Amino acid sequence: MLPASDWRPHALDGALLWFHRKTGTNLRFDGPGTRHLRRRAPRLALFGITNACNLACGFCSRDLQARSDWTVDSAFDVLSGLARAGTLEVAFGGGEPLAFRGFDELVRRLATETKLAVHITTNGTLLSDERLARLTPYLGEVRVSLYDDNAWEETVQRLARSGQTFGVNILATPERLDALPAMLDTLAGLGCRDAAVLRYVGNDARLQLRAEDEARLTAVIAASPIRTRLSVCFGDALVEVPRLFGGDCGAGLDFVTLTSDRKLKACSFQGGGIPVASAEDVLASWAGRQEVLSAASPLKGCARAGIARGDRLPDGVRLWRGFSGNNSGDCVLVGRFETTQEATDFVEALLPGFARAQAYSAHWEALLTAEGIQIGEDASSPDSITAIGRTVLIHTGMTVGDDFAALRHLLWKRGGRVVHSVINGRDGHMLAVGFGAKAESSLERVEAALAVEELGTFVRQGPHLFGLVDFRETGVTINPLPTPRRVARLGDLAREHGAVLAAEMVKQLKEDDRFEQHLPFQPPSSSPERLWISFDKLESAERFARSLGGAFSVAGPDVLVEADHIGSRLGLIAQRHGGISKVLTSKRVTVLVTFGEADLEPAELASRLRPYLRPEDRVETSGSRRWSTLHVDTLEPLRVMPAVVERGKLLGMRTLVEVEAADPLMEALQRIRQELESELKRR
Repeated sequence: MLPASDWRPHALDGALLWFHRKTGTNLRFDGPGTRHLRRRAPRLALFGITNACNLACGFCSRDLQARSDWTVDSAFDVLSGLARAGTLEVAFGGGEPLAFRGFDELVRRLATETKLAVHITTNGTLLSDERLARLTPYLGEVRVSLYDDNAWEETVQRLARSGQTFGVNILATPERLDALPAMLDTLAGLGCRDAAVLRYVGNDARLQLRAEDEARLTAVIAASPIRTRLSVCFGDALVEVPRLFGGDCGAGLDFVTLTSDRKLKACSFQGGGIPVASAEDVLASWAGRQEVLSAASPLKGCARAGIARGDRLPDGVRLWRGFSGNNSGDCVLVGRFETTQEATDFVEALLPGFARAQAYSAHWEALLTAEGIQIGEDASSPDSITAIGRTVLIHTGMTVGDDFAALRHLLWKRGGRVVHSVINGRDGHMLAVGFGAKAESSLERVEAALAVEELGTFVRQGPHLFGLVDFRETGVTINPLPTPRRVARLGDLAREHGAVLAAEMVKQLKEDDRFEQHLPFQPPSSSPERLWISFDKLESAERFARSLGGAFSVAGPDVLVEADHIGSRLGLIAQRHGGISKVLTSKRVTVLVTFGEADLEPAELASRLRPYLRPEDRVETSGSRRWSTLHVDTLEPLRVMPAVVERGKLLGMRTLVEVEAADPLMEALQRIRQELESELKRR
């Protein structure tokens, strides 16, 4: 648990952000209690402290004619004033910040005399072991820009040895794409765990990525051996790469840039600038000149044009770790066992060595090794592990990768089935909860207690009570995670009143969606179950498919299997082949196929593909001319998935497939209902 004294609050427009400057942990609240809040200062200041640099890169965005007007005292005065107003972080660039006279002293003063988190972006050539040792106690993060001639391997090794939090920045150009996979492999071997891919913004066509280059880059990021994220300048490009937040990049509002010649700009790619001499000048211009700061850069490659600004997000709590932002999302794993005891045993085997958001403990390593399960190099324990009835819920608020590969493997091996699995999700999650009781009076008492404690809105349906519960607690403890207290209270209510409890973690409903519309009023008709498996490579999918019998389809690296019952053995085999799978138990499913490089409007794409579907298949589209998604609601996904994917390939389009329940919440509630009925029969 991070000490409460180390957190700093920062008001957004309609939301509240808490920031931990030592770890880079961010906690954002959106809800009725935060809608009155308004920004008082930019969250981050990007500070071009000097225009001097010991390298001469042709793609550099800085104005080579600009003066270097800052001193240690003047820079400290401005930044300390911004800190008092609420700014959380300063990230020094340049030029080369390490070339600024008195830079080490400025960093020390800011770290000890203000509440700012202090970071630098450097080419690394001036970062000796001695200087790094002097700076490390005061720096949040060091980012190293990787160039062909700045000996970055040595700098990365030096940083890895020092224990300093660090990452690298890589400019993605057509010329560098072929070398990028090898570069990422080298970085992994040197001990680097974080890379940010930057987009060139400028008018040199040789450095700009084309559509085919972006497709290659997407594949490289997906296969990266280290955490790899995108700069905000990519905007909505590379749609297959997850985002923490969408929309505007935040330049000029969430963050501002101070140049070496004392000007305020939205970002380093904007021209001109507003002259400033003090923190008061910066804040006044930031608040009063948004018509200037909100403008797109005149340079080609800016992703801002046409994007709406603002902070409005669906209500919820978001937790992520990363200085100055991070392309991350939450990881969710929902597994179901045949009995309550099996689910309890699974969780109890993990609890002795559970340390939230930490590296795997020795107990976990021994447990998984004994099961023959490989542990990823960057494996991190989840934020929470909970068993409710026959269901196991595992959750991490924000992360940049798949934290649950080993745990997912263990769940299948212990006889469970994965029914919901999200990696880098951004939808927010709640608990779908069901109570059942033989006596009407028991259910009435549960319903009354839930209303008094305001744990959620519930709907009666025969001997059952269904509802959605926000499993996160957002009080003064600043704890947004599925806590034992709230989850335990649901169990207490069931036991106190002689009821049965079942639950699953589900995606949060949209604002205009009504819970009642998803209630499973009819018992499920006999229908096959399905296992959808997504593999990293086509070869893995084909190798797995060769072991199958019965009904299945293969579409690129994705496999869909259909059977009367999907057992844990099949999921375990898929896991061993490197697949990520989940069981679908509803009769009607949706096949989502995203087409890249279509050069067709979504409606036109749908008309091209409609002849390869049947009239009973319900078709919708979303997206844009560049990236379109076809949503096919069908009873026969084994037919639909390969037909649509293969036709897309014939049209020269890249495809990304996902298969999910047509109504995921109803599917989860149906499983909850079946569990309640089964448990009540046993009583």
